[in-house]
Amino acid sequence: MILTCPECATSFKVADDAIGANGRTVRCSQCSATWFVAAEPDVLNLEESKKVSEIRDQVSREAVSSDMGSDFKSVDFDYDDALDNTRERDLEASAAGIGAHAAIRDNADRIRARRRLFGVGMIWVVTLSILALFALSALLFRATIVEKFPGTAPIYKAIGLEANASGLEIYNIETRYGNNEGVQVLFVSGKIKNYDRKTRDVDLIKLSFKNEAGEVLTSWVVEPPQTTLKSGKTIEFASQYPNPPIDAVKLAPGFVAEAGVQTEQPTASQ
Repeated sequence: MILTCPECATSFKVADDAIGANGRTVRCSQCSATWFVAAEPDVLNLEESKKVSEIRDQVSREAVSSDMGSDFKSVDFDYDDALDNTRERDLEASAAGIGAHAAIRDNADRIRARRRLFGVGMIWVVTLSILALFALSALLFRATIVEKFPGTAPIYKAIGLEANASGLEIYNIETRYGNNEGVQVLFVSGKIKNYDRKTRDVDLIKLSFKNEAGEVLTSWVVEPPQTTLKSGKTIEFASQYPNPPIDAVKLAPGFVAEAGVQTEQPTASQ
């Protein structure tokens, strides 16, 4: 095999087996340039490789025969440097491969993490949306719900919401004492609101005095200023009661249904 230095163009003759089946890095003995030489297509058989390996060191440093002319000189092989260079290239290639695979894995992990986060977020959004819709429906249609399921009324009351079958709420009850022709009178005023989604009939209002034990001492009926009330609208009412019971501590407003059943409302202190 004849090799030519790519730097100084000096030619060398070496044995075919000196390069090896995997190729080798060689160094020019004239200018010290190094380059990689690939193996020839024809590979030595096993027996010839054994013989060549025994004389490889001697042949690789043997001078070119004198009949080849002065242009051909010997090649100085540095196998340790060639091995180090080969290992360095392998390590660099391995590191580059590992780095590329690590980058791909990291990118895939980030994509999976984003997908999981998006999936969890969507689950929470859907769940909270359903709960919000349910809560809004329970708030807007609580009169209908209580009318069909009376047992839900205490639940609404527990969270501070008025809920009854009438769809009406009596609130902002105010009381004051006065004198009417020498008689002590309790003046009462309040408001009625339709919190339902539809127009509701306004029943007669029933006001009851109660003692500390919650017992009804006496009651009277007040006629509202109008018999119907549209959704979201409010009306005011007023009444008076002469000489209220001395031991009365609470005034409980409510509605008188046609059947005579009272729907209790939140109490107000006298």
